[in-house]
Amino acid sequence: MKKVFKLTVVLVSAAVLAVSCGGPKPEKTIENLKAAITGETNASATYLAYSVRAAEEGFPNISRMFAAAAEAEAIHVKNHNAVLAKLREPAFNPAPDAPTVNTTAENLQAAIEGETYEFEVMYPAFLADAEAEKSKRAITTFIWARDSEATHARLYAQALAILMATGSDEGVASVWYVCPKCGDLFDTLEGVNNCPLCATKPSAFLRF
Repeated sequence: MKKVFKLTVVLVSAAVLAVSCGGPKPEKTIENLKAAITGETNASATYLAYSVRAAEEGFPNISRMFAAAAEAEAIHVKNHNAVLAKLREPAFNPAPDAPTVNTTAENLQAAIEGETYEFEVMYPAFLADAEAEKSKRAITTFIWARDSEATHARLYAQALAILMATGSDEGVASVWYVCPKCGDLFDTLEGVNNCPLCATKPSAFLRF
């Protein structure tokens, strides 16, 4: 009888400990966070290289756009790592792959395709896993990244259309802004009272 009682106490204690620690770790979400960090790390490095190429080709406004976008991707990395920390996982900081750099027009097209994949395919799949595993913080960071990437793709498409139509980037915004909390990208602050994704005030935005 004593053995049964002791075993019951052990099982109950284990259950209480699991609940107090937030239950089992969301393993699939942790895997997805690391995959997202790898992708965003590569994107940040790639956009910095694209920024340099755009400047070399005489497109300063597109260069600043890519520099701002590189910072936005770095913010996504920071946010994803913050969630890993909350899940008691070590920080994940992979080295980026060497970027492939072509003409600015080709780089814009590649960026559009990459961002479109992320907001249409990758992040929706990661969100589904996070929702299934009830990982609230991961849901938030994945939503911010998904919606930011959609904005990035739209702005890249606009810049590419201007470049192809005019041969210059004079019609592209000359000043760019990044929300430091969620990584959303802005080509103007006109009518922006706060970040539509995380409610950060424009006064806190990073300016490029």
